[in-house]
Amino acid sequence: MRAGTKKTALLGAVYTIDPFVRTPQAVLEALFREPRQSPEAAAPRPKPCFKRVRACLQRDEDDTTAPQTRTIFSWMACEVAQRNPGEEKPVIVLMDGQDSLWNAAAEHLPGTEITEILDLLHATSYLWEAAHLLHPKASPEAARFVRAQTQRMLDGHIATVIRALRRQAASHHFKGKRLEDLQRICGYFANNAHRMAYDQYLAHGFPIASGVIEGACRCVVKDRMERSGMRWVIDGAQAMLGLRSIHMSALWDEFRQFRIHRECQRLYPFSAANDDDFSLPIAA
Repeated sequence: MRAGTKKTALLGAVYTIDPFVRTPQAVLEALFREPRQSPEAAAPRPKPCFKRVRACLQRDEDDTTAPQTRTIFSWMACEVAQRNPGEEKPVIVLMDGQDSLWNAAAEHLPGTEITEILDLLHATSYLWEAAHLLHPKASPEAARFVRAQTQRMLDGHIATVIRALRRQAASHHFKGKRLEDLQRICGYFANNAHRMAYDQYLAHGFPIASGVIEGACRCVVKDRMERSGMRWVIDGAQAMLGLRSIHMSALWDEFRQFRIHRECQRLYPFSAANDDDFSLPIAA
């Protein structure tokens, strides 16, 4: 891809994790802890198990992202069916506020009882944007404003947050671009309010932030694909994303065996290619 024609890949992650019950106050303290402040001793957090990652960079004839959306969400649906065949475990879909992704989840997981959760860190980024409309950037007032509204969100009072933002806009006599920006932020919260019952999610031990997917985006995509001066064609970028997804999913050995077996069948179709003991050190 040439400069100025950057494409966006879609990355999905599926994992199984034990519940981890927390209080809104504990999450708030973790979010706003000073960099030099030592975290309080707490119970060890459960680790994601059987984490699988898949990245896709595809376009159709009209240059839309429909093929990659279909690929990732179909794969996720298969993973859910394999991990939860009896539908006895809660299924969490945790994403940002992009409507097309939520629509894709609903389309590819029909009949599955899922809990939709808006990523808390994406929600707080909108609070910071609102704070900077009201107070100078990096000011104590902005930080206090975000902390107070985050506390309300974590307590499940998103309607109160929206009213507070609109009240601030009225008291500051917002007009033009500032009013438009604040209305957009309020609209974001209103559209996703049903995905922001953080007090209930925490009480059930559900995750409320997409740290797993953010880490995967960095390791799979950014660290390898977005270095200075790099240029990619879509097919080459997809091949690299596929290999890095396999490695991050801890499936490299299985992938090598698959490649060896397939290459044996391709190169030696009429010999012992189908024998279990037949293998060659063919590079994957």
